[in-house]
Amino acid sequence: MQFDKAAYKTAKERIISLIKSSHDWENTEGFIADGVICPDVYEKQPIRILCILAESYGYDGNGMVDIEDQPKDDIMGLGNRDVKTPRRLASLLYLLQRTAENGTKVTPEEWEKVPALFSVNEQNTAILQEALSKVAWINVKKASNGNGTKLDAAEAHIHARRNEAVLREQIQSIAPNLIIVCGQVAFSALLDMGLLGPKTASGRGWQIQDSGSGMRVIELSHPAYFEDWNSYDKIYRNYEVIHSQLS
Repeated sequence: MQFDKAAYKTAKERIISLIKSSHDWENTEGFIADGVICPDVYEKQPIRILCILAESYGYDGNGMVDIEDQPKDDIMGLGNRDVKTPRRLASLLYLLQRTAENGTKVTPEEWEKVPALFSVNEQNTAILQEALSKVAWINVKKASNGNGTKLDAAEAHIHARRNEAVLREQIQSIAPNLIIVCGQVAFSALLDMGLLGPKTASGRGWQIQDSGSGMRVIELSHPAYFEDWNSYDKIYRNYEVIHSQLS
């Protein structure tokens, strides 16, 4: 699969129109026009990564917000101490990207020298912003959740079904080499719709699967899950699990 930046731009415009036509986006179903964060950067990556999660929070009344504004407006909340998911996942992406760029595994000693990326300051945020600039990021539920941070699994699944055509076109136009799906809710919805390829199966968490559609897929726990993501040691462990399968 090849990423075509011009074709992606055309597809994104069509996708935004589809979302607007099927959501009360100007009132109660505001959304992030998600996808590739920086197309100029993404197209140059040695491994193109797409991160898929269930939903965004806090943009239900904002109409449409474009994910390509992330580098200047931080719409994903890297600079917000109360927002954990983007910072934790971006820390893992940072490790994977260093490996892809350098061709060698990041050692525990090298990881210990990296700034404490969970701490919110200008230097750390810049490092994580760069990591996010190299990937694509989408949610299966497009209407942003305005009710705090509680995920309604049934509602997210219904919304995913509602967005099936949108999600299918997003994945095709983003053309990832590796899809990282965070959380069982997002993974099961995508699997049920056949959007992760004919060979991808359930019950294989933390295992990279050949989708049969020219991309690889891995289901991880959600970054908000305390047991897997709440420390630098656990981020590095997650990295080792993935790295051992990419080698």
